[in-house]
Amino acid sequence: MKHFLQNNICKKACITLCGLFFLCLFSGCDSVQAVFFPQPIVTEDPTPTSSLTLEPTLAPTPTIAPTPTPAPTPTPTPTPTPTPSPTPTPRQVTLLAVGDDLVHGSTLNGGLQEDGTYDFNGFYRHLTDEISAADIAVINQETILGGSEFEYTGYPRFNTPDAMGHAIVNAGFDVVLHATNHTMDKNDVGVENCLNFWETNYPDITVLGIYGSKEAQDTVTVVEKNGIKIAMLNYTYGLNGISIPEGKEHLVTILRWSNRNYIREQIRQAKELADFVIVFPHWGTEYVYEPDDNQIYWTEVFASEGVDLVIGAHPHVLEPVEWVDRPDGGKMLVFYSLGNFISGQIEAPRLLGGMANVTLAENEEGKIEITDCSVIPVVTHYSDHVGDGTYSTYRLSEYTEELLQLHGIHKRAEESVFTLEDTWALAREILGEYLEE
Repeated sequence: MKHFLQNNICKKACITLCGLFFLCLFSGCDSVQAVFFPQPIVTEDPTPTSSLTLEPTLAPTPTIAPTPTPAPTPTPTPTPTPTPSPTPTPRQVTLLAVGDDLVHGSTLNGGLQEDGTYDFNGFYRHLTDEISAADIAVINQETILGGSEFEYTGYPRFNTPDAMGHAIVNAGFDVVLHATNHTMDKNDVGVENCLNFWETNYPDITVLGIYGSKEAQDTVTVVEKNGIKIAMLNYTYGLNGISIPEGKEHLVTILRWSNRNYIREQIRQAKELADFVIVFPHWGTEYVYEPDDNQIYWTEVFASEGVDLVIGAHPHVLEPVEWVDRPDGGKMLVFYSLGNFISGQIEAPRLLGGMANVTLAENEEGKIEITDCSVIPVVTHYSDHVGDGTYSTYRLSEYTEELLQLHGIHKRAEESVFTLEDTWALAREILGEYLEE
C-alpha cells in the first residue's frame, strides 16, 4: 500500500510538472525562453537561387545640410534725442556819450604841428580804448568844421579844422552831434562844408543836427546795432543870434516853443520806427549846475511823448542825472549836461566833464530798456606851454597829483583854484549815485 501511494505520488508529480512545462511554453511569458529551435543545414558553397548578382549597397553619404547663416539681428535705430532749441541771447547795446568838444584858440594851438597842419589825435589817446569798446559812442562837436576857406578860430565865432573830424573817428566815435549854438558861426556855407566833409570822408559816421535838405531834416535817423533799432534826434536851443538864411531853414532844427508840434511829431515818428528813442538837446544855462526852466519844460515834453533817454549838452559843466516818470507809466533817464570833454577854459569846474555809460537790453517781454547807467568823470589837461603835445583828456581816477601840478591853469587862471580834492567833491555832489569812481 505504501509503494502504491508512493508510485501514485510520483505519477501525480510527473503529470503536474509536464502540465506546468506546457503551460509555460504556450503562455508567452517573457521570463521563459525556447529551449530548442532546429536550424537549416547550410553547405560550404551554396548554390545561388537566382542568376541576379547583387552589388553591395553602399551606405549613402550623408548629405550635410549647410549651417544656415543666421540672419543678422537688425540694429535698432536709436531714437534721436531732440536738440533743444537754443535760448536766444537777449539783445543788448552799450552806449557811451561825452560832452562838449569845445575848440578854443588854445585848443587849436594844442593840435598845431610845425608844418602848419593840425593833428588832434593825442587829445583822446588816454580814452581811445574805452570809446572804441562801446557799441555806439557819441560826441557833441560843439564847434563847426567850417572849412579851410575860413580862418580857423576860437571864441566867439568858432571854426575848427577838419583834422578834428579825423581825430574823432580815430578815437572810435560813431555818432557826431552838430546842432549847437555855434552851428552857424560860419553861416550856411560853414554848415554845408561840414556836411561835405563827413559825406566825403566818413559816410558811415552818423551825423545829427545839421541837414542838407528839408527831406533830410524831416527824416528820423535810426541807428541799428545788435538787432536794436535806436532813433536819435538832435536839436539846439538857439544860434547865438545868427539867422538861418531864408530857404535854408533845414540846416538845423531849433528847440523852441514855436517848433514844439514839429518836434513832438518827430518823436512820435521815431517811436514807430525804432525800439528805443534818444534825444540829444543842446540846452541849459552856461556854468550852472542845475537844469533851468527851459530844460524842465522840454524834459516834460520829451517824457509826454515817450522818449526813453535824454543826453544834454551846452552848460560846459556837469549837471545831475535823474529818472523821470512818463505819463505812459514808463521812465525816462535824463543826463542834463555832461560838461566839457575838451576845452581850453581856465576855470577849474569847466575842466571837469563826464562820459555817460548806458546799457540797453531786451527784457522778458521783448522790449528794450535801460539796465545800467553811470558817469565816469574826466578832466582836460593842458600845460602852460600849450602846443607841447600834452593836451589831452584823462579819466579823473587816473589823473595824478604830479600831472595836476603841471596843469597850465595854475598860471592862466587868476581866481580859480584847481585841486583833485575839490574836483572829486564837485563830481560827487552833482552826480551822486551815478558817479563811477
